Amino acid sequence: MKRIALVVILIPLALFEIYLCTAFLPIKWQLAINDRITDLLPRSPDWTPITHPMMSQEIEQVLNEHSGVRIALFTITVALMIGDAWLIRRVWRLLMEHKSLERR
Repeated sequence: MKRIALVVILIPLALFEIYLCTAFLPIKWQLAINDRITDLLPRSPDWTPITHPMMSQEIEQVLNEHSGVRIALFTITVALMIGDAWLIRRVWRLLMEHKSLERR
């Protein structure tokens, strides 16, 4: 039971780490990945009467104009990646520990 719980925890942590790594890809690739992720998620009706037509372009413009914001976002992303990698390592060690105890 504990092993199953550890695997269930490990899978979303690994997926989150992969998603965080996409922040270092070119913008066109990031947008393509984000568009495909919505295909994987369950559909829900959008009750928003108006959506912003050029949100991604405006965000990119702000990031190009204000390098401090870009640096802060990359710093936050790297911090999240380090924290998530540390959690993955801890869960993996617990999983391997549990596996070695089962063999005894």
